[in-house]
Amino acid sequence: MTEGNAQAGPGGSHPRHALVPLLNSPVRLSVVAALSPVDRAGFAVVRDLVEVTDSALSKQVAALEAAGWVAVSKDRIGRRPLTWLALTAEGRAVYRRHLAALRAIAEGDGAGLDPGPAGAAPGGDTGLDGVVSASCHDDGHEHT
Repeated sequence: MTEGNAQAGPGGSHPRHALVPLLNSPVRLSVVAALSPVDRAGFAVVRDLVEVTDSALSKQVAALEAAGWVAVSKDRIGRRPLTWLALTAEGRAVYRRHLAALRAIAEGDGAGLDPGPAGAAPGGDTGLDGVVSASCHDDGHEHT
């Protein structure tokens, strides 16, 4: 890596470094999101919310459980078995950090892209080589 580039890996300052790889799966992220506002939810409820098969949900929940982020408990209502899913305290904390990182990325809080002082150059140019604001592209002429 050349001097001046942001560091790669967990020590870097870009918000992507705070993303949790296990939550990069859309199904796992959806399961955690479904569980986040409740104390616990039935397996079938989560399955229907996330729109996956029993098998697919089982596999993803197993990965989240192995990480310590989801607790699985079994119960019975009469003769009918019921599986409950709940986020652990650690799971909730990890999910909050993951969402914060996604928001930072979406809001353009990337490392090293300081727009400079309030008086940036006219036309939206921030003064950084190769970095301009969106307003620069609304001026109707072609840029080279």
